[in-house]
Amino acid sequence: MQRARELIKPYLDMNGLVGIYVVGSSTRPFRDELSDYDIEVVVDDGAYEALPDEKRHVFVIEEGPPRRVDHEFYLRPWSEYEALLQSPLDLFHYPYQHAVVLHDPSGRVTDVAKRLAELPEAVRAARLRVHYLEYAFALGRARKTAERGGDLNVRLIYGEALAALVKLLFLLYGSWPSTLHWTQQELSLLGVSEGLVGRIMETFAHPTKEGLSALTDAVKGELEAHDETFHKDSQALMRWAFLRREGKDAFAIWGGR
Repeated sequence: MQRARELIKPYLDMNGLVGIYVVGSSTRPFRDELSDYDIEVVVDDGAYEALPDEKRHVFVIEEGPPRRVDHEFYLRPWSEYEALLQSPLDLFHYPYQHAVVLHDPSGRVTDVAKRLAELPEAVRAARLRVHYLEYAFALGRARKTAERGGDLNVRLIYGEALAALVKLLFLLYGSWPSTLHWTQQELSLLGVSEGLVGRIMETFAHPTKEGLSALTDAVKGELEAHDETFHKDSQALMRWAFLRREGKDAFAIWGGR
């Protein structure tokens, strides 16, 4: 983080500054030579409105090779930053689980970041059900679609199943789902076994009825290992999803469609 602290120095005296933090792969142990510094700067709304667009988002490119973004500054008005607390999107929660606050004299930025990082148990419980059903529904839809023909359709549906399963695992292990391009690394850090991740990759690379059935059994085993039993009563789960207001709302917010 020393490099990031050096990079932010020109911003420390800017008008209306509230705080500065860094998110993204530079905060994670798997960062590599292609990782850039994603630095976000929160300023008072009035100061933000006075800024031209070219000051609100600044990319610094390193020509390389390889050519890459070295660092970027993204400015947010305070009202927008605080409003992220109301968002259900993983994009506005997962990064804050690992955000590093670099400058925050009032403590306001840190307080919001901590609240964004929290995964409420009610959200976790509802989403486990949503994504488990999405996974199961997608597998059933894929079987029907395969019988009709249309490889593209089948691949898209298997993609839905895979996305739902990965979200399920993140939530099961107590985390907001990560950005897609670091999924494997983050699952590993959470403690999801390499064996299960390998089985998921192999099953979706070469899906068969037997392989998918075995994977589903493994997923149920993971749920039970974490003391989750909702999947055992399929009728109650379906009633929750289609007849109960809680389930309908959960699908409206977090369902893939």
